[in-house]
Amino acid sequence: MYGDLIIGGAIALVVSVLGWLTIATALIPDAADASIRELGALLTVQFGIIAAMWWNQSASVSDRPADQNAPPRQSQRDANTLNGAAATFTALALIASVFAGSPWGSTASWLCALGGLLLLVMSGNDIRKAVSVSSKQRLRVREIFGLLSMATVAAAFVWHLVK
Repeated sequence: MYGDLIIGGAIALVVSVLGWLTIATALIPDAADASIRELGALLTVQFGIIAAMWWNQSASVSDRPADQNAPPRQSQRDANTLNGAAATFTALALIASVFAGSPWGSTASWLCALGGLLLLVMSGNDIRKAVSVSSKQRLRVREIFGLLSMATVAAAFVWHLVK
């Protein structure tokens, strides 16, 4: 249990540090508002891509186990694990989209930020299990495209911050 809390807390800490860096690198308050909205948009896209990949994998894994030597009911457990994590990341994408649309410093912005971070902290177990199941899957074109899209979006965001 504590390991799962540490995983979720570590992910929440990374997202918090990204938010802090986004605000800290802004020169004026208006730039901070625009930068934090861009971070919200980045998180919306990233969380959405992860959710889509896990929804897709859960549909394919329900027909066969991720580990071919696993017991027959394991495929349904794996699918349920991926479904739970995908649902979590769908909720995170929704929270991040509201965050991206709210002015920085508003009540809605703070509630979304705190809610998203709390959801990440509480989801360490889902994330750990889903990554384990997902890593046993053979990557298909859709997952490879999703991972490349995530890397491209992240690189564009970093380039924009540096610029």
